[in-house]
Amino acid sequence: MKFEIEQDDSYSVLTLKTDRLDSKIAPDLKSQIILLANASEKGHLIVDLQGVSFADSSGLSALLMAHRLYRDTDRKFVLCGLSDRIKKLLEISQLDDIFVTVDGRKSALEHINNPG
Repeated sequence: MKFEIEQDDSYSVLTLKTDRLDSKIAPDLKSQIILLANASEKGHLIVDLQGVSFADSSGLSALLMAHRLYRDTDRKFVLCGLSDRIKKLLEISQLDDIFVTVDGRKSALEHINNPG
């Protein structure tokens, strides 16, 4: 498995355990995100990309799907641990304004626990 999942009552943290978010991992990632989204109507999702240095359109598509799933149910979806390269990719793809991104897991937890 190329990712690890930690769950709490109000959120899940999905941590990628690979340096590439590409077409090889994207289908499994999408499936896991759907399972997490359907498992808890109240649970938020944090995707920790620490260590990921490459993403392609398939990987970005998986993240966009997660964004839509969680946005449409008023749950929070947060990306954390982005490398400078991934931040730049989001910026070039004009996705930096769509995703909520924070530096690390602690900031992600603060964000999801903030009622605003």
